[in-house]
Amino acid sequence: MGGEHSNDHAQTPAIAAVLVVKHLRAAKTRLAASRLAPSVTHRAAAPAPPATRIGEHGELVLSMLLDTLAAVRSAGLAPIVVVSPDDDVLRAVDAAGARALPEIARPDSSLNHAYAQGTEWIRARHREVRRVLMVQADLPAADAASIRAVLDECAEVPYALITDAGGDGTALLLRPADDDRLPRFGIDSAAAHRADGALEIDPAHRRWPDLRTDVDTAADLEAAVALGVGDHTRAVLGLDGPIARVRRRGEPEPGGEAAARRTDAS
Repeated sequence: MGGEHSNDHAQTPAIAAVLVVKHLRAAKTRLAASRLAPSVTHRAAAPAPPATRIGEHGELVLSMLLDTLAAVRSAGLAPIVVVSPDDDVLRAVDAAGARALPEIARPDSSLNHAYAQGTEWIRARHREVRRVLMVQADLPAADAASIRAVLDECAEVPYALITDAGGDGTALLLRPADDDRLPRFGIDSAAAHRADGALEIDPAHRRWPDLRTDVDTAADLEAAVALGVGDHTRAVLGLDGPIARVRRRGEPEPGGEAAARRTDAS
């Protein structure tokens, strides 16, 4: 599986990318537990029929991956490898033009082993690649210009990271392609990567909020929507208006209270 389609944008020389996604049924459980009910202040789009019959939550997880993948491709990185044990993910990634790599099953499987598997695949087949960008797969607001700006900033920095909005996690990790150590994604990964020698770029968090907004909770999803999510995520959430927003569970529909008052007064 995994055709690599041509990219309309100029490729960023010698930098590849790896993304990792769990089984859709097991991914983003915190987000599922606190899921926001989609609503808009303009007009809700008709919900698209599930392309893979994976359920609403699975569609959201997949849509965030595809928007992240689109930003990475538009930034000019190549090849792009997505590692996953989920056949629905692999089919969608292949259709999107990236290399879909089935995750190798192992007793100690982890996000870090999957990133290492993707990097090893690149190293074995693309000797021209000098660095690999490891990207979290849940950055639906990511913009290609931000990714390119980060890479420009790291032109002379072989090993670097961008933290998430909270500062504890790692949103992007740039490493030499020949670095065969396991990355340190997980709890307090930013500190672990710094301890391994990675230089944190923009530690004051003045730039690139789109790259720092990984979606693990309902509040994260709302923050990403406020920044502007990609087309796949917008379609799944039914966001088609310029002033669309996500409504919290239990929050009245826009104008609901006023409408109720008008009804009571009539």
